Amino acid sequence: MNEIPYYHVDVFSAIPFSGNGLIVFTEAESFSAATMQTLTQEMRQFESIFLQEIRDNTIKARIFTCSEELDFAGHPVLGAAAVLHDQKYPDHKRTTWTFQLNAKTVTVTTERSASTYDAAMDQGKAEFGRTLDAAETRSILDYLNATPQDLYPGLPVTVVSTGLPYLIIPFKNNQFKANIGAPGLEEKLHHFGAKFIGLLDIETRSIRTGDNDGSVEDIATGSLAGPAGAYLVKHGLEKADQLIQLQQGKNLSRNSRLYVQLKTCSDNTHNVFVSGSVCKIARGLLEPFDDRSDPS
Repeated sequence: MNEIPYYHVDVFSAIPFSGNGLIVFTEAESFSAATMQTLTQEMRQFESIFLQEIRDNTIKARIFTCSEELDFAGHPVLGAAAVLHDQKYPDHKRTTWTFQLNAKTVTVTTERSASTYDAAMDQGKAEFGRTLDAAETRSILDYLNATPQDLYPGLPVTVVSTGLPYLIIPFKNNQFKANIGAPGLEEKLHHFGAKFIGLLDIETRSIRTGDNDGSVEDIATGSLAGPAGAYLVKHGLEKADQLIQLQQGKNLSRNSRLYVQLKTCSDNTHNVFVSGSVCKIARGLLEPFDDRSDPS
């Protein structure tokens, strides 16, 4: 195996060493699933993305956290699109990409500025799933060290997805007091049709999520930003076609800005767009190694 290039970028920030870090492998066609998992663990970012095939501006990609492969994610796709723009079309102001992921195909537009890239992804239409009753809500809040009094009055706890289903918990102004997870939470979430928890602080427009066991908090989460924005619009707290700014990562000293816009379609439905800035941090070469794991 030859040396393989990889790129380190920060996503959802125009300032280097803030936002959410990401490793992009642009030549990962020969990597097995086991190798991609191992490399993600080695890089120790929340996620890495592996570009398996690039045909013009259409890319097949796979995304891994340190513990599993994800069918869909936000910040890896935005970061990968910015890297490709920088590598393939450095003189172009604006470029459009199609990413084929395990769960869905999405379109991303990247725009070059002086020192960063702005990337926007069309996540499609938000899907609203199960709404929890009072007893079910209390059972989830117990995992989060929170109470019903912490919730924003009149707003339900609901599953929302634009590719990954999140159980949206609408807090009044909980800030960073609630836990992001606890042992046993994952099985409970699956029962409700959710993959992860999504804490949405209504007054500050901040979001939080992470591993379901509460061990690692995510810094900036594009796959949660879309459902959070759709939830705010559905309940009349934001308006369609207007840009919604969300924040994440402040408690981790990695301030991040995530932008959501629900654009009205001709049939009066809405497509969810998530956008943010991408900073270049570093590039490197992976030394040759023997991939002896079974291909997947």
